[in-house]
Amino acid sequence: MHYRHAYHAGNFADVFKHLLMLAALQALSRKDKPWCFTDTHAGAGAYALRRGTPAAEGPAAEWEAGIGRLWDKSPRDPLLADYLEAVRAFAGEVPVPARYPGSPWLAARLARPGDRIVACEKLPEIAAELRYTVAQAKVLNRDGYEMAAALPPKERRGLVLVDPPFERPDEFDAARAFITAAAARYAGGVFALWYPLKNPHAADHALRCLARDTRGLLLDSRFDVGSEGDGRMHACGMAVLNPPYQFAETVQPALTELAGVFGPRARVTLGTVAAP
Repeated sequence: MHYRHAYHAGNFADVFKHLLMLAALQALSRKDKPWCFTDTHAGAGAYALRRGTPAAEGPAAEWEAGIGRLWDKSPRDPLLADYLEAVRAFAGEVPVPARYPGSPWLAARLARPGDRIVACEKLPEIAAELRYTVAQAKVLNRDGYEMAAALPPKERRGLVLVDPPFERPDEFDAARAFITAAAARYAGGVFALWYPLKNPHAADHALRCLARDTRGLLLDSRFDVGSEGDGRMHACGMAVLNPPYQFAETVQPALTELAGVFGPRARVTLGTVAAP
């Protein structure tokens, strides 16, 4: 499974991922203490959705079945409404969005004075784009998995987003090793691992091992929009280690409303991962 940010910008997985990311950062912002947002696989920070760009390739652009489904809605849930407001702040109040923000941009929008953003991007040309798009971020041109030794940040609290492209056959193992090592150094950190759900059994095994290795509270949420029979990814998940207080209670109603927007086949789950 290869998952490049630019090719899937604004799809259902981005909507799901950024909704949960926003919930975690909002929770961290409730305390009058600065946080640090660390993105291990940051990407460019902004993506065009118009034709001729990676995100608009194919017979049907993925964003149309992602942020496009939500664009003209007025969500009742406050978290879902905040997410849509943030994306509209980036794309503009337009009938059809022409661009979509990356995780560092969304984090920067929520950042208060004193909060910091550290973003890793190993491709030099993409890192250069990110420096331009999110000027307040500290952009590191390196493999995000090398960041474990640099943790904890000076704030000693924050969110670490682990959002790899799943190009490696051992990506789950690499992500688990990183989070285990990083969490051992960074007790005050919240860790969020996004993953495509092509093989539920492999995902279940990886997360149970992560729960065993870290010995922390690990929540797992999954979003399945239903297969169209075209071979495209239709399900993904996000596991959150050391979730903020009442994180599950906050995201559950937002996810329920989100599933309703995506139609009768869409399903969301949220639960605790038990160690083997």
